[in-house]
Amino acid sequence: MNENHDFFKKSVLNKKEKISFYIVNIGNIPIMTLISLFLLIFYTDVVGLNPVSIGIMFLIVRVFDGFNDPLMGFIIDHLPRTRWGKFRPYLLLGSIICSLNYMLLWLGPSMIPAGKLIIAYISYFLISITFDLMDIPLNSLIPVMTETGKDRNTLALIKSLGYVSGMIFFASISIPFILSFPTPKEGYHALIIFTVIFIITCNVVGISAVKERIEPIKKERYKFRDILKILSVKPVLVYFLSNLSSSIGSGASTAMAIYFWTYVVGRPELMSVGPLLMVVGIIIGLIMGTPFLNKYGKKYTLVLGGFIGGLPNFAILFIDPSRIPLIFLIGIISAIGGGFGMLVGYGLQADNTDYVEWKQGHRAEGQIASLTSFIQKTGLGIGAAIPGFILGATSYVPNVEQSPLAIQGIYLAYIIVPTILSLIGTLIIWIFYPLTKDVNIKIARELEHRRKQASAQSFQDPNEHENFKRKNLKNKGKKKPK
Repeated sequence: MNENHDFFKKSVLNKKEKISFYIVNIGNIPIMTLISLFLLIFYTDVVGLNPVSIGIMFLIVRVFDGFNDPLMGFIIDHLPRTRWGKFRPYLLLGSIICSLNYMLLWLGPSMIPAGKLIIAYISYFLISITFDLMDIPLNSLIPVMTETGKDRNTLALIKSLGYVSGMIFFASISIPFILSFPTPKEGYHALIIFTVIFIITCNVVGISAVKERIEPIKKERYKFRDILKILSVKPVLVYFLSNLSSSIGSGASTAMAIYFWTYVVGRPELMSVGPLLMVVGIIIGLIMGTPFLNKYGKKYTLVLGGFIGGLPNFAILFIDPSRIPLIFLIGIISAIGGGFGMLVGYGLQADNTDYVEWKQGHRAEGQIASLTSFIQKTGLGIGAAIPGFILGATSYVPNVEQSPLAIQGIYLAYIIVPTILSLIGTLIIWIFYPLTKDVNIKIARELEHRRKQASAQSFQDPNEHENFKRKNLKNKGKKKPK
């Protein structure tokens, strides 16, 4: 190893850019957070749709996403670079389009009862496309903002902090906000309108100071037929399978949280307290995880966090629901594992982007980011579909005291299935993910060397040299501003 190699030491990010990156990420989180937390119960208890019908809808749209997301990643990777960068303009445009569709998803079925299921299908189908327009450009930013490992770890942490703080904020305020209105329907409508204003404001403010710095080594782009080659690269495929399993579990647990606190504990307002207490666990996880990350790298930090975050949840099965402080304590312990995951999750995505360039010779930020978007939406859809089917199979009836069978179904969908899926995702990373700390260092150094070579060859090219001279002569004739 080259001990004087400053690739991992020199930071190119200033404080303003870090704050802006945080703001644009916190502006992304409300869409999937509120869908995960409340869309299922909003459709069953407020709109009056059958839970099995909703589960079928979630699954159908998620099958479509399997084809849609790689295509959207390809399109975004091949959009023209503008004077404002390759991804930032499309992120802003996508946030506006997605926000309008988001309003239709919630307000449409409840305002037009005659066609509520049709409107739910159409708007949920469109969310798959419109969310990609903002999420893929956002998830593509880390690899193009910096190439230093230290900066990427910082951005991955900022991104995770934005997501978690945004999730905690909306999870904490939503129930009190909704209950402050005369009816749940009015409360949900006001919440969604506030959310849309929040999303667009954060994106406009955040995008303004973020910079795109990294150019591809080769100017030619990958072809459509190369998508399968990118997705079949081992680190990408393993990351995909692990996160798909974990996110399905997370989607199921998140969708069932409101049912657990409403029908098992009997205190739905306490659901807003849990996310605030999670902050304690996350902070502990960040503090404990940082030295572990520096010593053992992203892979093993994520694995340890997965076990800490998953295993304690089984204890809830053996606790009386009235012992609320103990339930909250288990949530805090589980959140410590989440803190470990926050340190590395999006850093792994940037590492996978580098690996594809190292292995195949082209960058594919949008395609790798589309994988993250696909995981998030698919985890939400399949995860929410599982509770829908379980509720239907265990005789769930909205707005009444539930039978013992329905209570068992809530435990199954809230604790057992999600925890098993989360642990499977952790084992996949532990056993199969090939990018350790030393491998990432080797890849990063070789890519830096290739960029220097490409830059030198580009300048030696006669055409490039002539363009360079013409540009200088043109600039010479311009008067410098006083």
